[in-house]
Order: sequence, then structure tokens, then C-alpha cells
Amino acid sequence: MTDDLLALIQALPPEERARLLAQLGPGDAPARDRSGAPPGDGAGRAARKGVEGDISLSNDARINGVAVGVNLGAIIYGRDPSEDERRRLVWYLSALANDLWRLPLRGLDPTLAEGPGVELSRVYVMLATTRPTRLAAGRLSELRSYFADDALRPAQKFDPDFALPPRAILRTSVGDRAVSGGGGLPRAGAPDDPVVDIARAQIVTEALCGNTRLVLLGDPGSGKSTFLRHLAWALARRGLDQAGPDTELFGWEAERQLLPVILPLRRLAGALALAAPDAHARTVHQALCDVVAGYGVQAPDNLLTDALVRGAAIILLDGLDEVPIEATETSASRLATLRAARAFAERYAKTSFVLTCRSRAFTDELRACLDWPVETLAPFTLGQVRHFVPAWYGELKDRGQLTAAQAERLSAELIAAIAAAPRLRSMAETPLLLTLMALLLFRRGALPRDRPRLYEEILELLLGQWDKVRDGQSLAEVIGRPDWTSERLRPLLDRLSYEAHLAGSSLDGRGRLERGRVRNALIDFFKAAQASEQWAWGAAQRCLEYFEQRSGLLVPDGAESYVFAHLTLQEHCAGRHMLLSREAVGQVLARRAEDRWREPIFLGLGVVQATNPYLVEKVLRTLIDRRENEKEKPAARWYRDLILAAELGKDRDWSYLREQEVDVASLQADLRAGLAALLADRDQPLPARERVSAGFLLGELGDPRVPITPQAWRREVRRAMDGDTTGYFCRVEAGTYWIGSGDDDPEAADAEKPRHQVTVDEPFYIARYPITNAQWQAWGRLFSEYANDSDLNGPNQPVVGLQWAWCNQFCAWLTEQLHGALPPGHVIRLPTEAEWEAAARGGDTRRYPWGDDWRADHAATAEDQAGRGWKWSVPVGCYPAGAAPCGALDMAGNVWEWTASVWQSYPKANNVFTDKQRRALRGGSYGERRTDVRCGARVRHRVDVRIDGDGFRVVLAPRSHTCSDF
Repeated sequence: MTDDLLALIQALPPEERARLLAQLGPGDAPARDRSGAPPGDGAGRAARKGVEGDISLSNDARINGVAVGVNLGAIIYGRDPSEDERRRLVWYLSALANDLWRLPLRGLDPTLAEGPGVELSRVYVMLATTRPTRLAAGRLSELRSYFADDALRPAQKFDPDFALPPRAILRTSVGDRAVSGGGGLPRAGAPDDPVVDIARAQIVTEALCGNTRLVLLGDPGSGKSTFLRHLAWALARRGLDQAGPDTELFGWEAERQLLPVILPLRRLAGALALAAPDAHARTVHQALCDVVAGYGVQAPDNLLTDALVRGAAIILLDGLDEVPIEATETSASRLATLRAARAFAERYAKTSFVLTCRSRAFTDELRACLDWPVETLAPFTLGQVRHFVPAWYGELKDRGQLTAAQAERLSAELIAAIAAAPRLRSMAETPLLLTLMALLLFRRGALPRDRPRLYEEILELLLGQWDKVRDGQSLAEVIGRPDWTSERLRPLLDRLSYEAHLAGSSLDGRGRLERGRVRNALIDFFKAAQASEQWAWGAAQRCLEYFEQRSGLLVPDGAESYVFAHLTLQEHCAGRHMLLSREAVGQVLARRAEDRWREPIFLGLGVVQATNPYLVEKVLRTLIDRRENEKEKPAARWYRDLILAAELGKDRDWSYLREQEVDVASLQADLRAGLAALLADRDQPLPARERVSAGFLLGELGDPRVPITPQAWRREVRRAMDGDTTGYFCRVEAGTYWIGSGDDDPEAADAEKPRHQVTVDEPFYIARYPITNAQWQAWGRLFSEYANDSDLNGPNQPVVGLQWAWCNQFCAWLTEQLHGALPPGHVIRLPTEAEWEAAARGGDTRRYPWGDDWRADHAATAEDQAGRGWKWSVPVGCYPAGAAPCGALDMAGNVWEWTASVWQSYPKANNVFTDKQRRALRGGSYGERRTDVRCGARVRHRVDVRIDGDGFRVVLAPRSHTCSDF
């Protein structure tokens, strides 16, 4: 194609230009951006001054006269690409980069969205996962620069409150050996110059380097889609040989190039609904070709196929949670869509695939179907906030929206507010909410203190745009009712949001509303306001035209339909409609089981709380009391209702509800009882992930299963003495028990052999659970190593990071507190190894507390991390089916448990040893495999070691000579 012909084409109107370009042969047409302009047009330039320099793509796919894309082309085709191949590749990458350079703000701020925009690469902050990885390891003397003082608090440049994740210290382990995944701050008594292992958070791009398949999970607004957009933009720029600081991907080689293709899974689900059942992989391939063709590339199949076969592509599958759970006429089901994606990935083993989904929507069934590595986005740290906020306001300054002084003042104000207010800090952990906070402070000069209120103010801001004069008229003047404001339309918009959310028919889960349907709804609305039918028709038509001219909340989606500009706002308004309706409780009950309606329910309750807190109370009470449910698995439904009620109460702030005179005490008491029943149900009708969630919620409410106060401990001692087998203490009878492992156990270590019998002369009582953080803190004498670690310091998580002597001191203190309540000659102490194993095993030689066969869903171990959705210890007692014969829980997994016994060989062992500087630990931890959680498995640690996998439990037993040294 000649330059003269291109010039003529560019002079045509957009519609004529698009029609002519569509008729040209493969390789003849330059790429077209969203406006229909070829890349040489100023409207479709691939670069912007200040970030990429004055670089633009010429009509023959060159930048500053240089042929770009050759390097990636050679990777894709396995040879130097032909000129035609190179041009098509460059046109695709250019158009893709054009499409992705802006931060999506449509529906959040119309002025910025439609104006100069906010450049994604300038405000993007690298995201981290919840998985730790090593930052540094060595002797303390070698790593002093990482710490601010002798207490080993991180130096500011390594503090998560100031540093970005690649250098922010997540946790520090200290001991006689480096402990993988350990954490905490050493205090007085640490050995001289110990081994230190410093961990930071894994960056998402690092996770991609180590896995050609990856599932990326996150909460709403956590940045999943933005990460994919930034990754695709950076790779497109690299493919154009325009790499620079903004295209750096942490953990990737600077020269690494891949062809990025973003495929919304909602679009794939729609294509699958129309395809033959046996054509899933072909349908995925065609959907990807359609994506590439959508950027103006003729004959995309060759480009895509070559890239897939040679592993030169990365396929970004976005938004599994936006696919309906069940199939509809226009969409395949979520599971069917996932199976199609898996089948396609299996066909192209060398190609990288990333799939995103909301965390709650990625069920165990979906996880098992895909069987890809899974990573979860970590919440934003204050360090990430400190990076984002100045970059955000700096962009507004560069766009002429702020002066330099205003940008500096707003940055300082927002960061200070977030750092000082826990609820604001909690909201700022979500990138979307942080962006909204920055917008509201910019537009209104103040910040809301609550998530629903944040969305309300954004909506007010958007609706306020309709009340402003546009071309001489506001919306009220356009429809002929100058006394109205946009607030008058809120009920209608809420209902339309609800109907749109029911449909969820757009590619990203937003519901399309047919133009005729919106028009009729407007007509009915105006007629209800006592308008004549003729006036209502005219006003509705003028209102639609105004919507089309003024982007904001409701925007055109094609010629005959509308969508809400942002899914979050659709969810918020849908929730308003549900909770402001006459049947609010019925609406919640009807939708509570659908993950898609979780956000609307939470947001809707937040809207009504200020004016009707008793509705919040009614919803919570109804959920808590609904023991009668569906005939199939009624317990599971009620248990999930309890979890939902506890989450809603937490989200609405129990303290605030109490101030509003809601009967919080009664609600929480019933929740505690219900959640405790859930965790005690040995049938385990809920998967581990939900049981663990229930455990954490119960801990925040006050776990009634574990005694905290001396009075509660006394009560549990009385129950045990009265023969109550359901209490905190579990009775282990006197008798003969098997200890250790035999030669018939291939996993047994030498230190476990030989299997032999021991005699327990008197019955004793072992605690049903390991000692928790709340129990430890009631002592208040010594702080655990992880008292400030949010991954390990939950009230009913096992306390960890304790020296052996500290555990004994706790026992001595508790014995003193129980003076007069304990049987004569009995104390609270650590169990001996023999006592611990007798309790775990019972009277036989079983391998695990529950029997001989391994069951991953019976213990919190590394083999069940995916099932429980948690990488650290879990609240005690979340695995009731894993109970030992005596009834004790968590004797396999969760934490290693200190015993009173010196580390020494068993009688008649081949290797004889005794090490009084070390004590034996039993049970295995959350980080162990099945081998190390067997009843016979044992390890030893030095008595001064404090690590994140070591806890303890107590026994009520006669004083033992083995404990004479504590």
C-alpha cells in the first residue's frame, strides 16, 4: 500500500475508512485503534511524550525509520519474519498498547476518563502475592543493615510501611538454623550472631516466571485485571523494541519477549455456548483469533498459531468469576469454560497462561478441575500506598488538573489520613478503593470512613455531573423538570442496576440493558410522577440522548444497549435496590448463596445502616436462626449462613452497631455457639477453606471453646473431673501404649525406632487444642515471637515462637491460678513424649490420629494448603474429622508441639544419643507433608529456639520427674 493511498484513506470519514480497510487483503491494512484511525494518525499514536518520547508508528510499521518487531517476530516464527508478518505483528502490538495505556476510569471520573487520561504505567504499583520468598539470609552480623536497632525492627528502606514489596521485610526468622518461611523479631536471649532468614513478598511477575500456568486470585478491586493490562502493555512495548524503565517486569530478563493476548472469559463462555460440545479447544483458538483481529490484524491465525506452538505467547484469561455458575442460552457454565481453557492449554504446553478470578469464586471443584498453581494477591501495604498516591496526584498535575503545591498537599493529606485511621488503612489495602479515595479527596476535599459511603459519594459525584449545565442545559432542564435533581432518578437507576446484575451479559460481568427497556422504564417512571403519557415519551427520549452525550454512570454499549460504566457501581446500586426494597430480608435470603451477589448484599447493608440499623439486625438474626433449610445438607446451608452473618457483622462494625442500639450481645452469643457447632461437626459438611474462615471469625468474636480466664480454666477442670468428655480436657486412660515406628514403616526415621510399649500408670487429661494466642496473652508476662504478625497472631491461632522454658513458665503460672481446683498431686504441664503419643494414637499402632490412611482434609498441613486457602497456621480445631481417639484435635499438623522430654534415643535403639540442650517436639506443623505429621514422627529443637511452626499444648496430670528441670 502506498503512502499516497494511506493519506487518502486517512482523509475519509471514520465509517468510510473502516469499510474500505475491511476490504483490503491480508497484510495491506494498517492496524486501527478504537477510533478507527490507523497508527500513523495522531489519534492512534503508540507513544506519549514524557513516558515514551516522541515516538510514533509510521504507516509502514516503523518507529523513527527503524523496523521494529523483528526480534519478537523471530521468536514467534523461528526465523526472521517477512515484511508482511512483521507489519501485522507491529500493528497488533501498537494497537494493543494504545488500548491499554490509560488507567480505566470510565464510570469513576468522567472528566479524567474522557479527558487527557491517567497513564497506567505512571501510577501502576507492582503487586505482590501472599507467598513469602527469601530476601536475604546469613549471620546477623552480616545483615545488620536491614534493621534499625537491636530489636531488629526493619530499617525504613526495608519497612513495609515505607518500602515496596521487593525490598520490604515480610518476616524474619532467627535461630540455630534458618527456618523457611519463619518470622518475628528476636529479643533478649538470642544466641550471639545467630542465623537470620529474611523474607519478603513474592512479586506477581516473579510467580509468572516460575510457572507457565498460573491462577491469580484476589478480592474485588484488588488489581487482577489492572495487572493483566499492565503486563500486556509492557510486553507490547517490548515487542515494539521500546523497552524502558516503565516496561520493567520484576524478576524477568530485560530481553524476554512474549506476544500478549487478553481474553475475557465471559466472551469465551459466550462463544462456547454456540459451539459444538466437542469443539472446545477450537473455540478457544477462534476466540483468541477474534481478539487479535479486533485490533485490525488481517488473517491473525498464522501469527497466533506460530506463537502458541513455539511458546512465544502469553494468554491472559481474565475474570472467571464473571462467567455464570450455571449455563444459560448465551453462556457456557463456569466449569465448562474452565475445562475448555484447560484443554486448550494442554494442546500448547510451551505457552504461558494466566487466569484471574475472585478468591471466593474459585471453588475446590474449579481448583481440582484446573490443577494449576494458585497465587493470591496480597493487600496493598502502606509502602505501596506511599508510592501510588504521589504518582497519582503527580499525573493530575501533569494533566493540568492540579498545581504542584496542590498535588504535594493532597498526597501528604491522604497518606497521613490512611496511616492514622485503621478503617481507612483497611480500605486502602484494595487498589480500587485507594483510587476512589484519591479521587474523592481531589474532587471533594474530604474522605468517607466506610466502603459503602465511599461508593455513595462516587455515585453522588457522577450524578452531580448530570445536574451541571452542558451545552446550556442540565439533565433536569433537558427532560423539562427544572425542579428535579439527579437524586430523583436514583430509585430507577437502582432498579436498572439490579436488573443489569441479574443479566450480567457483558464481557466483564456488567449487564446489558436494551435501549427499549431503559426507555420504557423511564416512561413508566415519569408517568408514576403524574406526567402525561405524551410528555413521558418525549422526556424519556431526551433523557436517553443525554445519557449518550454525557458518559458517567450509564453509558451506551453499542447502538441498542447500555451498561453501567463500572461493575462496582452496578453492584453497589443493585445492593441499594435489594436492601431499600420492602422485601429486603427476602432479597438477601434469595441471593445469599450466589457469589455474584455477595458484594451487592454487603454494600446494600452499608447503605441502609445509617438510617435503619434494625434492618441490619433483622438480616443478621434471620441468617443466624435459619436452622431449617434445604433438605439436602441442611447443616451446610445453615453453617454458611452463620459465616455470612459473622462477615456482615464484622463489615458493618460490631462496635458501631452497638452504638446504634442493635442487640449485638445476643447476636454475637448465638454466632459463637453456631460457629463452635460448625467446627465441632465431624462430618465436615463444609470444605476446609470455609471451616478455616469460620474459625477466624469465631476468634474475633471470642472463641468459647478455649478457656482464657482463670475462672474458665477452673470450669474446664471441673468438667474433666466430672467425667464430661465434651470439654476442653480429653481423658487418656492408664494402660500400655505403643510408641515409635517399626521397620515396616518406610517413612520412619531412625530416631523413631524401634516401636516399643510404654505404660501409663495413671490417667491424665490432655488439652483438646494447642494453647492459643489469646490464652498466652492472658498471662501477659512474655510476648511471643509473632505477637505483631497478622498471619500468626489471630486470637484462636496456636501461639508460636516460644522458647521451651517459656512454655513451662506458663504452665507453672496456670497451675498456681488453679490452686485448689486441681486434684491432689496434679499440675498443668507439658506432656512427655510418651504421654503425647499415647493420646495421639490410642491403644493401637495407627499412623495418624484418625487411622492408618492419609486424609489431606483431616489436618492443616502443606498438603492441604490449597484446600484451606491459608499458608500459615489456622485457628485451632478446624479439622474435627482428624480427632485422636481421646478427642484431641490438631495432633497432626498446624504446629509442632513442645514436650517435656529431653531429646534422646528410644530403648533398644541402634543409635544411642542424649542431648539435654534439645527437647522433642511432636505433631508436625502447617508447613509439613504427611511424613512429618505421623503419630510416630519426632523432631528436636534447641530450648532457646523460637520459630513460627512451634507451639505447645498442656496436660492436666500428676507431676512428672521428667519435668524436674523446669
